[in-house]
Amino acid sequence: MDYVYTLKIRYSGEEDDVFVFSTKEKAEAQIFKYFQMETSNKTLSQLTDFLFREDIGYYDINLNRIL
Repeated sequence: MDYVYTLKIRYSGEEDDVFVFSTKEKAEAQIFKYFQMETSNKTLSQLTDFLFREDIGYYDINLNRIL
């Protein structure tokens, strides 16, 4: 494995939590777990819009090369 995905995530007004995953799909699944949302109710895009609109939280996924 030459790359990992990092997920930086937080509730509004809180400190960031950072997770590391081997796949983007695992990182995306953690977003739903973190905010305690059902994956069957919303797409990731819908969840992103909801989090922003309601000022609930923020996340960012990045692909990082392992040196």
